[in-house]
Amino acid sequence: MNIFKKAFSFYINSSIHVAFAIMALIKLTFLKFEILGGDTYIYFSFVGAIVGYNFVKYASISKLYHRKLTKSMNGVKVLTGICILLFVYFGYQLSRDTLVYILPFVLLTLFYVIPIFPNKKNLRSVAGIKIFIIGLVWTGVTVLIPILYKEGIVSFNIIIEAIQRFLFVVVLMLPFEIRDLQYDEETLETIPQKIGITKTKVFGSIILLVFLLLAVVKDSLSATEILSTVGVTLISLLFLWGTDKKQSEYFCSFWVESIPIMWLFILVSLQSLLG
Repeated sequence: MNIFKKAFSFYINSSIHVAFAIMALIKLTFLKFEILGGDTYIYFSFVGAIVGYNFVKYASISKLYHRKLTKSMNGVKVLTGICILLFVYFGYQLSRDTLVYILPFVLLTLFYVIPIFPNKKNLRSVAGIKIFIIGLVWTGVTVLIPILYKEGIVSFNIIIEAIQRFLFVVVLMLPFEIRDLQYDEETLETIPQKIGITKTKVFGSIILLVFLLLAVVKDSLSATEILSTVGVTLISLLFLWGTDKKQSEYFCSFWVESIPIMWLFILVSLQSLLG
């Protein structure tokens, strides 16, 4: 049991789980728009997510600030190093145009940690924009780049999908902001800091309502699209209202981050049942 706990802890702390969540959203985009192939981009994004998230989470204890990783972080360090090599390997197989599309989102991730403003440490320290930067990066990586990678054309439905995905990710970040209320500095001005926990949940519920209604706007709306959107909306609402400042260790880092995987499972199941 102790080995299982250690393995599960490593799975979460090394960002493998969040990488699966991002991979699920990319696959979701491919399925929704009936795009075949794209495995190279999925693998590239999976290892890139591990590298990016580990960089963001552990930069403060890494060489960026000239400090050594603790002994317990050695496994994460090794995994991240392997993923960097795989990131380069899969990146070499992508087209130059795809790499150009990816560059702005890579830079946003870097500047999220690296100081770029005279009076600010980094983008994360800019009041009130943290979750919106994350939403923008996830939307680009899981919707816009996959479409441009395979199709090269951005249609009306894709624009709506991108807006939905941005709203969805913003809502997913709210439980994390509620959890981190006791740790975040007041200067961050997160949504729960500004309006409180209950109003944050109401705010997230309104966003999810917009997310749901946007599905109706799409052209050629299918039953699987409607039912899968309703399903993930209800699941997201459940976790949003179940969030508290004091929560179990893995409520956010496992269960909330599993929602994209649940969404993919719902869509695949509905497509199998309804055709």
